[in-house]
Amino acid sequence: MNIHLIPDETLDEELYTRVLNLLQAVPGVNHFYATGRGRLIISEAIKKEQEIPDKDSFEHQQVYYSMPVSQMIEHSESSKRAWSFPHTRKAMRWRDLFSHVEEFRKEYQVPEKEFAILLTPTANLKNWFALLDEEKPFNGFIHTDEWEHFIPCDPAFPIAFEVVALSLQKYIFESYTQIRERTHEQSIGCVSDLCMKKSEIILKMRTADVCADCMKQLEQSLSLPEIHHALAVMESLRMKMLFAQNFRQSSPPSKLLIRRNGRIYLPNYANMEIKIPTLEKALYILYLKHPEGIYISSLNEHRQELYDIYARLSNRGLMEDMRKRIDDMTNVLRDQTSVKISRIKKSFTDALGNALAEHYIIQGENAERKLIRLDRSLVENLVY
Repeated sequence: MNIHLIPDETLDEELYTRVLNLLQAVPGVNHFYATGRGRLIISEAIKKEQEIPDKDSFEHQQVYYSMPVSQMIEHSESSKRAWSFPHTRKAMRWRDLFSHVEEFRKEYQVPEKEFAILLTPTANLKNWFALLDEEKPFNGFIHTDEWEHFIPCDPAFPIAFEVVALSLQKYIFESYTQIRERTHEQSIGCVSDLCMKKSEIILKMRTADVCADCMKQLEQSLSLPEIHHALAVMESLRMKMLFAQNFRQSSPPSKLLIRRNGRIYLPNYANMEIKIPTLEKALYILYLKHPEGIYISSLNEHRQELYDIYARLSNRGLMEDMRKRIDDMTNVLRDQTSVKISRIKKSFTDALGNALAEHYIIQGENAERKLIRLDRSLVENLVY
């Protein structure tokens, strides 16, 4: 399966990148594509004001693949935003969303049998979070906003999950009628669960599975490598969400594997990849090589070592440019090192949650040596 993710012009760029990184983290036969610089522009003129006067009036508007909106609002104690009534938001008709996706497909020449899925913060008038076009089922949309009202985690996790779920559901259901008839009203931990209660949507995402009946449907249209890769992506998302939600914070630290291409994996945590920019990765590997720690003020004494690590990690650019980046980072007056260390910390905490990330991050007071506490016997293939 080839799946193209179309960003709405108003979609947060960092969220879009996180979703892509999550989907691309598991190697396999399915491909998840960014659209380059192409972003879909939706005219404000076709967006309609949708007013929700009070909680009770919204109670019967069911949300596909989630739960009654009233329960979403009850969960807002863990959300970033609290709703108050009357609540007004912008929303669009399904056919307008799908027509925009089709226009984008034609403009960017997305092949007919490849998925084009719009990620948009704009709601739709029927209040669904994700849907494929019945007439052109390789076109779809995912509503990227409001997830925090019912799942207390980075919205990139459920959005990425829905990308995989939609692509599989294309081969499970042939029409809206089948969706209504064959989705599991009683949740069983399958990708086709209807999930009308908060506890059930969390069950589906924590199970990340496909039941035997739905698997039979998939096997008629998809190859086993395609199915297995899709399930592996969902399993990876499940594990990462559990760590991020602190459900696995009592787990022992995983081994840390650095491959020869410089990519960092945690084999004991579903082979989770920790993505760190190249310059920050060079700094991180330097600290891994020095379990005794290094003062930030002393980093300039390790410049040659950083040059060597960075040169092995980066296969592009002139050595002179690489040296300049290292020189700038180790210049105490510029204070770039603290920024790099913060970015490294964020990469681990976003993936693992605060408690587990403590094993892996570079830490220490400003006037003290900075170090990584991870037992170096857990570090494998440190060839730099």
